[in-house]
Amino acid sequence: VQPLPDVFVALLAEGRVLAFNGHVDLGTGIRTSLAQIVAEELSVDMDCVTMILGHTEEAPNQGPTIASATIQISAVPLRKAAAQAREHLLAMAAAQWGIPVARLRIEAGRITDADQPERSTSYFTLLAGQKIVLTLDPGDVPLKPASQYTLVGRSSQRVDIPAKVRAEPVYVHDVRVPGMLHGRVVRPPHPGRDGGDFIGNSLLSVDQDSVAHIPGLVAVVVQGDFVGVVAEREEQAQRAMRELKLRWKDIPPLPAMDDLETRLRELPAKRRELVRQGDLDAAMGSAAQRIERTYVWPYQMHASIGPSCAVADYREDGLTVWSGTQNPHVMRIDLSRLCELDEGKIEVIRLEAAGCYGRNCADDVVADAALLSRAVGRPVRVQLTREQEHAWEPKGAAQLMQVRGAIDEAGRLSAYGFQTRYPSNDAPVLALLLTGRIAPEPRVLEMGDRTAVPPYAYPHLQIDCDDVAPIVRAGWLRGVSAMPNSFAHEVFIDELAELAREDRLAYRLAHLPDE
Repeated sequence: VQPLPDVFVALLAEGRVLAFNGHVDLGTGIRTSLAQIVAEELSVDMDCVTMILGHTEEAPNQGPTIASATIQISAVPLRKAAAQAREHLLAMAAAQWGIPVARLRIEAGRITDADQPERSTSYFTLLAGQKIVLTLDPGDVPLKPASQYTLVGRSSQRVDIPAKVRAEPVYVHDVRVPGMLHGRVVRPPHPGRDGGDFIGNSLLSVDQDSVAHIPGLVAVVVQGDFVGVVAEREEQAQRAMRELKLRWKDIPPLPAMDDLETRLRELPAKRRELVRQGDLDAAMGSAAQRIERTYVWPYQMHASIGPSCAVADYREDGLTVWSGTQNPHVMRIDLSRLCELDEGKIEVIRLEAAGCYGRNCADDVVADAALLSRAVGRPVRVQLTREQEHAWEPKGAAQLMQVRGAIDEAGRLSAYGFQTRYPSNDAPVLALLLTGRIAPEPRVLEMGDRTAVPPYAYPHLQIDCDDVAPIVRAGWLRGVSAMPNSFAHEVFIDELAELAREDRLAYRLAHLPDE
């Protein structure tokens, strides 16, 4: 059977509408808002629409769920697909009745002849006994004008809330599959590291006899620095995790972090010039008043409300994982590399979790479960401990911002120099590092420049980003480097407003060029 291409909208003869999006709902409510968009274009009730999000076998690959881009970018083909389906159904009804499409009206999935209201049919009656596959039209599909909206732009009840109120199994932690075992991992004594020759080969020995007495123990799995235990019951796996005796190499200490500003300044950097406007040095030299400030943004934990969890089922014909990742299709690539398995044989079923914005351990625990399931040949559920979650999650990166600026004699903004450095990488999946599948070489990412350019009109402007390698395993918390940079801009203009003896809000508005 020839597989279908990516599907965005499917109307089923029994009266249901399925809609597919590659992004996932991280608590922002896109499962509801995307359903609103589809229901609006099709003119059906919201109850008819079921959203399938992030499932690699069903939803299109639209990249990771980041940058608040779901509605503004990845919802566009979904909206067009719904509109195209509507137009096709209208054309079918018009042909059946021998009348122009312009005479037809739609309400709640029913098409009616405006001139003869007794003549009416539903989408699903039209589709009965047929299978119609439409290719998404890249051109201008007629979209419903906003003036006719009845759903979009109006408050709608969140579709995910009822199941949560009733404590139905909607989280990845709730997944249970036949024959499932329970796994736990034993992490090395170097939490948070992603660099150094010791990663992947710091384990000296494992005393398997130290847990041989535990009932229900199925296996102790060792691959490089990755260590896990599998048991029939969860409490047995927990006990084995605690009692397993291991010897590790001595781990070199981290650089001193008690003076974070100095540590950040010392990092070797490659400077990127982002903006050069006017003559900053000359303007600073002739300014009526000038100040210099340094802002330090600390490392932060995501501190998810619950530790991460995943279930994996490794079989001869492929791998299925149940995951709380925000990057299902990227997760599939990492699992392919980890397990040396063709990407097409890996299915990622995305369920809700205890948060995952900016990468907590949601991806790491999926890889843990996959390795353990492959080792024992049965489905394995892995639950991290809270200590493992918080010690090993990629920390929200620290950031250093050095700012100098000036105002003229009239109190107007004159000059602004801004340098930012952001020691982060993409915090690769932990099992890839611990097993030695990838080298522990910290990558320098050019990501510290988000919102580095201020929104205010400084005649003389110089903006630089110093790209640096990470100190510890660090990702992003929210907005990558945007929050610290914006914080620095806003606190600094507060100080300039004080120098100019102006109200802080009025001063901002006077220097915002964007209406």
